[in-house]
Amino acid sequence: MKRWMVRHLLRDWPTRRVNDIVRLTLGNPARTYSGPFKGMRYVDRSIGSTYYPKILGTYELELTPVWEELFSGNHDIFIDVGAAEGYFAVGVALRTSWPVIAFEADPRTPLPELAALNEVEDRIRLYPACDLRSLAEAIDDHSHPLLLVDIEGSELLLLDPHYIPSLRRATLIVEIHDCFLPGTGQRLIERFQPTHAIERVDTRVRTPSDFPLPLPSLPFDPSQYTLSYMDEQRQADTYWLILRPIP
Repeated sequence: MKRWMVRHLLRDWPTRRVNDIVRLTLGNPARTYSGPFKGMRYVDRSIGSTYYPKILGTYELELTPVWEELFSGNHDIFIDVGAAEGYFAVGVALRTSWPVIAFEADPRTPLPELAALNEVEDRIRLYPACDLRSLAEAIDDHSHPLLLVDIEGSELLLLDPHYIPSLRRATLIVEIHDCFLPGTGQRLIERFQPTHAIERVDTRVRTPSDFPLPLPSLPFDPSQYTLSYMDEQRQADTYWLILRPIP
């Protein structure tokens, strides 16, 4: 073997070794390894976000304590606006008995496939892009709705209790994209402050200790590789608002 080939193999060996560990541990088809939806079978792709954080279970790990608290609540429906391939829609269907409504504008969404893989397809209704009327119709017949909204900057247009009064009794998790529309978060706080207790949850940089898979003893530092698996490639100025209705 030529010397340059040996150098090439040695240079790439750590990457291949970590890749092998990840793929063998997660299985095929993969199951989400940790987090609030641990054990969820997963499709082989994602849309609109990175794939590996979802099957590792580190996706939006900042919200894990929030989800665990909400699962013990008395919500009577979960509405996922911007559901992508269904990580949260299917995950919530697995963790609760609540009916689930998912809105996703991308026709390529594998959400039906993910729901069927986890045998919850009869619990989830999938609709295309959400507007004021369709959101109001989804909420109106329920007394304790829980909403997750991640629509890349359009949250300010959709979440208006003046047009949808039933939002005043809803619990909301809203991903804020001030990077797309500056001031979005503050405007929503002003809208909902009279009716909701509001908590801000900021994103944080992942650390090697966040990596959930067990690693064998390796002759190199695996942190640069494990961190890349958890990278969600988020825009700057994104965070979440948790809005809980005031009794």
